[in-house]
Amino acid sequence: MLRARPRKQFRPFLERTQRWACLVCHRRAGKTVACIQDLLQKAHTDTRVNPPRRYAYIAPTRDQSKDIAWAMLKRFVSDLPNVKVNEQDLMVTLSNGAMIRLYSGDSYERMRGLYFDYVVLDEYANLDPQAWLAVIRPALADYQGRATFIGTPAGRNGFWRLWKEALDDPEWFTMILRSSESGLIPPEELESIKAGTPERVFAQEFECNFSVGRAGSIYSRVLEDARIQTRISNNILWHKESPVYSSWDVGAPLNVRVWLWQILGDRIVFLESLFGDADCSTPADWVKRLLDRPYRYASHFLPHDAAAINGSLWQPNLQTAGLTNVVAVQRQNSVWDGINLALDAFPRVSFKEDTCQLGLDALDLYHSKEESDGITIKQVPVHDHSSHASDAFSIAFQAIKAGLVIDRSQMPTRVNYGYQVKRATHAKMGFKGA
Repeated sequence: MLRARPRKQFRPFLERTQRWACLVCHRRAGKTVACIQDLLQKAHTDTRVNPPRRYAYIAPTRDQSKDIAWAMLKRFVSDLPNVKVNEQDLMVTLSNGAMIRLYSGDSYERMRGLYFDYVVLDEYANLDPQAWLAVIRPALADYQGRATFIGTPAGRNGFWRLWKEALDDPEWFTMILRSSESGLIPPEELESIKAGTPERVFAQEFECNFSVGRAGSIYSRVLEDARIQTRISNNILWHKESPVYSSWDVGAPLNVRVWLWQILGDRIVFLESLFGDADCSTPADWVKRLLDRPYRYASHFLPHDAAAINGSLWQPNLQTAGLTNVVAVQRQNSVWDGINLALDAFPRVSFKEDTCQLGLDALDLYHSKEESDGITIKQVPVHDHSSHASDAFSIAFQAIKAGLVIDRSQMPTRVNYGYQVKRATHAKMGFKGA
């Protein structure tokens, strides 16, 4: 007998018939508990004999998977007969052969080539979108596996977009639980939390407000301003007569990020954000990907550590494969230097929404955290999957600052003292030498 007593608020989820599900829930609602119960119930009643049924719970990191779900899963199976518990692999195997394993989203490449019958993706906003697109979704194809996405809002990123799309799709089960409506937190406790929590934080964490960026968010507020001002739109167009630039962050194949952009008058227009994948992993692959586009490129900007002079092969290999004007920008004193350049210029920045979506999601998630050396406390940008696109984004503004791009908004304007008007008037009256 399963040791699991579902909360009534989650019964509609546990009794759903849809293949896909998206749950947006306030903190302490019990969404992870409900999903572990769901995984276990489906695994326990699965009757397929071969191959072994495979179920997965995926959190952003292995530590999160273990801390959030492992003890809970073991407790729920403790009364079931013939259950094998593998502490090293964070996996339980039920008597019918079904396996439930906890995985780390930041090591999603280890799941490549597997198949799954059902996966739960916890705190989906914090997972690299490539994990789902390149690895997990294909792994569900063999047996038409199911997936549930759960989390608390962390800005208008991939989780927000998934939620909005799921609302209008009958193949999806959707549920949102706000603390003011769920009844899961006693009213006096909720009032105490609200009184001691900043309004924006409470709105996000307990009222499921997607318009609030995550704690320490670097770009969320300026992105929200850009959305309000429709500077993030599919109406942003490519200007054929103007050159296109690219700015890069390079490294492991799946971590390469490239932005394509133009300068039009005083505007900086980002046309596309490109992510590395299995089909685009080498410098030659990237050159083909860029040259297959219809743009007329001016320059391609790399971080300083990708320069040939620093021993990197990225700059020479891109040039050998066919890119011209591949330039490494000067090293900044601090990562904040590049970030602040981007923030200062942001009121002039526009994005073509559909082709920049992955990059916009990364900017929305990019955040800093407090670090202390025992003497001082400072804010340090977090290095995770969102930082790659954010670093490539700031390279564009570093290149502009370094004078590697003609930014016309920074060019001095010639004062007009009426000379041109006077000259035109004299010419019209027939005076020579006017």
